[in-house]
Amino acid sequence: MLDLPPSLGQLLIWQTAAMGFVAWCAWRAVYNLYFHPLSMFPGPRGAAVTRLWQAYMELYKGISLHEIRMQLHEKYGDVIRIGPNELHFANPKAFHDIYNANNKWDKDHRMYRAFDADTASLCLISYHAAKQRRDVLSPLFSRTAIVKLQDLVRTRIDVLCDVLAGQYDLGKYSDLNLGFRCFTMDVITSFCYARSFDATLAPDFNSALVHALDESLPMLTLNKYSQFFVWCMRNTPRWVAMRMSSPAMAAVFCMRDTLQEQIDGILRDPSLLENAQHPIIYNELLSPDAHKGRPLPTNISLLQEAMVLLGAGSDTSAIALTTTVYNVVNTPGIQERLHAELLAAWPNLDEPPRYEVLEKLPFLTAIVKEGLRLFPGAPAFARVVPPEGAIIAGIVIPGGAVVAQSFTYVQHAESVFDGANNFNPERWLREGARALAESSLVLFAKGPRSCLGINLAYCEVYLALAHVFRRFEIRLDPARQADFTYKEHFVVYFTGEHVHASCKPREA
Repeated sequence: MLDLPPSLGQLLIWQTAAMGFVAWCAWRAVYNLYFHPLSMFPGPRGAAVTRLWQAYMELYKGISLHEIRMQLHEKYGDVIRIGPNELHFANPKAFHDIYNANNKWDKDHRMYRAFDADTASLCLISYHAAKQRRDVLSPLFSRTAIVKLQDLVRTRIDVLCDVLAGQYDLGKYSDLNLGFRCFTMDVITSFCYARSFDATLAPDFNSALVHALDESLPMLTLNKYSQFFVWCMRNTPRWVAMRMSSPAMAAVFCMRDTLQEQIDGILRDPSLLENAQHPIIYNELLSPDAHKGRPLPTNISLLQEAMVLLGAGSDTSAIALTTTVYNVVNTPGIQERLHAELLAAWPNLDEPPRYEVLEKLPFLTAIVKEGLRLFPGAPAFARVVPPEGAIIAGIVIPGGAVVAQSFTYVQHAESVFDGANNFNPERWLREGARALAESSLVLFAKGPRSCLGINLAYCEVYLALAHVFRRFEIRLDPARQADFTYKEHFVVYFTGEHVHASCKPREA
């Protein structure tokens, strides 16, 4: 037997391991290209070989994932292979085949691990685990509960309107991107935790918390490609993270501390929930009856749920409000027509109508739906096809494949919406086309894993649009052309010029 020096023996071991790794990578590349169950679907060869292709495009070249999908669909057609085991569809029919009430499919864990919150409802991969948590939280977000708590939303919109009026008096144009973000942030914190962070009162809407959440979004894109970054984020000592963070990011740590303090207090003394101004998420999350004998969430799980709800509950509505206000003001005749309808339903400014009245106004409703339809950006909520496989848009898809469709491919489909890229509320007032249009309004997804906060979002949008256009005459800043260029970091992140507007209070 050959007796090698220890150093040479270790070198040979490392060389053998390296050669084995290279051989495995080569075999895997060949398998993915020619023998994988998805090998018959078109797409870039790099994407078929490894998910690192997506990471290279997003992280190194800086191309947003929604742009990548559009380019690939233009080149390869309705179905593209965007990863070794991942397909994306352009045909609008695919959305209803993937996200429907009968499909109890799991989520793709690689997408949701980016949040490092695997016990929060949004990030629960298994359908059954997610349903249990959803059943617990649903009463809080039901339409009945939202209607009862609409005064909470109206209180926050009153604060926003007061600030807009104050900025007009100072001769300022208001940043509506930030203003609506602050408004929805205050609503979700008041709604979920019965305490507001008063983001709307920050000077010029420059809330540190809102800016911090925006700054954290690119980290989600980094995290989804590597568990190493998630591990680093989780295990970095607090004092190190604080020193490495920007001043704005310190607001996230303070918010986390505030939520943790509230959770600790409730766990020590559950009677504190009885003194809350209204039911909050912990009333449901810590209710033995709601869990039906199952274990209650841990301290960590409660904090993760609180943090995720905070982010998820403040983005979508704010973006929809910003883009809708811009389109209403930028389309001739729309603002005047909307104000006339609101004036008829709300003649006395001191007596605002309730949400149930506003949602029955035809033109306001048409504007709400058209604004949500044109909502920019398109996160693709990936699902895993069950072992038995599925038929999506008439195509047989093998079990285990990850499939997704961005909602813009449905809401911007010319086959459903004539002039799909144009803001046209009138389309929602035509009886003949309304049913098909309604089924294609999929911003909040469909099926058993649709957005939990849909009722709150609609309440926010209706009340905010009604108050803003009833109480103000709005003009866009001619010196600043709004730019809706964005990156997709799980949610939309605008990178261009914000919408700035002059909000002149109406006398009556």
